[in-house]
Amino acid sequence: MKKLMLMLIVLLFTLPVTTHAQEETDMYTDGAGLYQIPIPAGWANQSTPEMAHFINPAATANLYALVVEGADVQAGIQAALSQISPDFSAQPVQTMDIPLPSGDRWTQNVYMLPDGMLAAVLGRVDNDLTYVIAIFAAQDVLAAESAIINQTLLGHTLTNAAPTTPVTAAYVNTENFTEQEIVLTSGTFELPATLSLPAGEGTFPAVVIVHGSGPNDRDGTLGLNKPYRDLAQGLASQGIAVLRYDKRTYVYREPISGFTVDDEVTNDALAAIALLRGNDRIDSTRIFVIGHSLGAMFAPRIAERDTALAGAVLMAGTPFSFDQVLSTQVNYLRSLDANADVGGLDALVEVLNAIRNGADPVAAFGGDTNQAAYWASMMEYVPGDTAQSLETPMLILQGERDYQVTMSDFTTWQELLGERENVTLVSYPTLNHIFMALGSLDRMAVPTDYSEPGFVDAEVIADIVEWINR
Repeated sequence: MKKLMLMLIVLLFTLPVTTHAQEETDMYTDGAGLYQIPIPAGWANQSTPEMAHFINPAATANLYALVVEGADVQAGIQAALSQISPDFSAQPVQTMDIPLPSGDRWTQNVYMLPDGMLAAVLGRVDNDLTYVIAIFAAQDVLAAESAIINQTLLGHTLTNAAPTTPVTAAYVNTENFTEQEIVLTSGTFELPATLSLPAGEGTFPAVVIVHGSGPNDRDGTLGLNKPYRDLAQGLASQGIAVLRYDKRTYVYREPISGFTVDDEVTNDALAAIALLRGNDRIDSTRIFVIGHSLGAMFAPRIAERDTALAGAVLMAGTPFSFDQVLSTQVNYLRSLDANADVGGLDALVEVLNAIRNGADPVAAFGGDTNQAAYWASMMEYVPGDTAQSLETPMLILQGERDYQVTMSDFTTWQELLGERENVTLVSYPTLNHIFMALGSLDRMAVPTDYSEPGFVDAEVIADIVEWINR
């Protein structure tokens, strides 16, 4: 029975169908202008510039399309699924090639999900980009919607197969460094990592990049942007070694009992620092951390626990507790659109506010002890308080158009640490949360800006290099 069910899903994408000419208004075009697909007639359109998302009239099927960087179709499919559903952890029960009459060839994975639903996901590679189409539905719904699925697949058109920007930033000189694939071991966890090592003899200063919130890969991939890769290769081009690694929550998707924010952030960063100290090409007295967003929040804790650290760079890091920052973010998104889909963050804000006002964490999370333990560990930490107790040199960087960590946070850092000789604070008028000048530069950044491709600003790279070499 199981085999027959899977064969049915395969046939959904190979049965001939009749398609009709699409009007221009019936097409979805992604924000980067890379592809178009037909919008299924009668389906609700919940798309954003970075991802197509359509829901059938009965709300029993969700159809997605998006594009991610990379020429490995299976890695691209997994990266796309992480964007569609951050907690997606299923393994494919069937994989096969799907040739189309046009000559295009797609790879199809079929997943059986814990809730009994199926996911049929197709990917194809063109010009180092992976294009993905995915549909989530029950088996009978997939069969009923086969014509729509085929129409979407056959109507998928590349409108600009070549990337609209170079693969790497102008400040990257690949002749000045090499990159080694290594494994970072942190306790019982193994995390794939990349060490960018400058060319030449002698030892080099080095940094560890510490991720922001969510299950991030080592490049910090966000749509077509890879800010952590930009940082690593930009710094390595200027003689600074960089270790970046896939975040624990990116590699290990299953819930871990008693998981705290130190497990998510601090402990792996400390393990990465220790790994660099054991490398004879690294100057062990000149190892720094570069924390971004959540990583910047916890950079003071990392420095507190490794007193030999040479310094910490805080990129878009708040001095406040996480629940305060989260509330500000949700309020901003609601100011843009009162009906904005904030992914349940408003509900999380309410729970955290209740805990802050004395509610029992376990009860507030409906008896979920894992959630309660994690958020209790997050809320007890105030970065500004820890930073004030340290003598570690710090470079605090802020994009003035950042709505996730704002200039209010930066002003507070100035008040707390601005008088210290070993603390440098720099803000950039046109940059956003990932330190890129995306979107309209005469306003605060908005989420859809991230659909544009770009690079970490060259001035940011130059400032970090100057500060480390100081």
